[in-house]
Amino acid sequence: MKIWQNPIWRAATAVLLLSAAACGTESSEAEDADVHLADDAGDVAEDADGSADADDASGVSVPNYYSHIRPMMAARCNECHVEDAIAPMALDSYEGIKEMGRLALGAMETGVMPPWPPAEECGPPLKNRRHISEEEIAVFREWVEAGYPEGEPSDAPPPERDENAPVFDRGEPDLTLDWGFEYTPEPPLAEAVDDYRCFVIDPELNEDQFLNAVRTRPGNTRVVHHALVYSVSEDQAARLEQLEAEDERPGYTCFGGPRTSDPWLLSGWVPGTMPLEFEEGHGVRIEAGSKIVVQMHYNTVNDTEGSDRSLFDLYFVDQETTSRVTELVIIPLAELGLQIEAGDPDAVAVEEGPEIPLPLTLHGVAPHMHLLGKSIKVTAQTGAGEVCLMDIPEWDFNWQGFYLFEEPQVLVPPVLPRLECRYDNSPANQPDGRAPQEVRWGEGTYDEMCLNYFIVERPPGL
Repeated sequence: MKIWQNPIWRAATAVLLLSAAACGTESSEAEDADVHLADDAGDVAEDADGSADADDASGVSVPNYYSHIRPMMAARCNECHVEDAIAPMALDSYEGIKEMGRLALGAMETGVMPPWPPAEECGPPLKNRRHISEEEIAVFREWVEAGYPEGEPSDAPPPERDENAPVFDRGEPDLTLDWGFEYTPEPPLAEAVDDYRCFVIDPELNEDQFLNAVRTRPGNTRVVHHALVYSVSEDQAARLEQLEAEDERPGYTCFGGPRTSDPWLLSGWVPGTMPLEFEEGHGVRIEAGSKIVVQMHYNTVNDTEGSDRSLFDLYFVDQETTSRVTELVIIPLAELGLQIEAGDPDAVAVEEGPEIPLPLTLHGVAPHMHLLGKSIKVTAQTGAGEVCLMDIPEWDFNWQGFYLFEEPQVLVPPVLPRLECRYDNSPANQPDGRAPQEVRWGEGTYDEMCLNYFIVERPPGL
């Protein structure tokens, strides 16, 4: 049996749920580099009342908004924290960040914002890493403690890049996914704010294609919380028709995933992330005749009546000009026998295997749990020893994502992947205050998952 057909790898029908995302710029250059902080940090500073040359009690000049804080917010927070975006408050003006200054400082100091769940000491360097440096936090703290000096607009440094310039320029896409109508989110419960909706799209592929990049264009950034794209095999067409027919509204409801057998996750998007893009000549196969299922997570906190018609631009590997296509496979490892006892505050689930006797070239990982998750860790025992691939010590359902390595990692055989998940099923950690119950694997809101997707190159000949 081929490794990729092993039911342990393919049985997981779950979704990697990406929720509200990074409050950081889409520019990878800005994300990977610290914001430049002027050495003359107080030469143009103001005092708290707005007059020039603000000094603290010792006469030392302090940072001001226009010279120091505004560039930091633009690089770290203003992809989400602006008007008409998914975040609940705008931090792109002096008044906005001054009002929220103490809370913002606390979020920075505790690591809550910008959100970056992976532990630094585990795994190889990651692409598009979101972070705020200790130096930046120190400058922000000094600004808050000085009384929020504003400075002068003329003191603002020029932007390091044209904010209106495209950050992803691949020309015209090979295919744009469009479900064809405006959809108005409608949470299923009266007091709820989240609507998980799946839309089926026929890409009309007559031959296999290899997906190299996906650009998501959200139609309404005030309500789009995340988006996931799956391919579903042709033999599941009847199941998709059934799901749509059973739902009175357009598409069909879906929390944990597309609710079909063996969906293949293709990409995910959350506010503030770069388009998903693999190396040149690399791609994930979409089989001819497949349907595409787009799962949208809508949140209506900022807009209770707004509609959305998001678009997804797909870029395929040019098979005519590429001498050799490197096929990437996004394969799951999951603990399908998951069982969490009612009231258990520290339940542990572990899944290993299968052992792979071949070298694996790994491009990234994507771990996933639901609302009871505490932590998740992905490792591999290899011929060269144990390798830590991803560790999220404080799991948050609302901050999930694809994690691509800066450089592909070659795992020396034999390779035995391992997944460890921890859960808190205590009374204090129930999603809606209900009494704790036994929880098993499933796609529903009250079910759980212990799942990781591995993005690997398919070995030649398999």
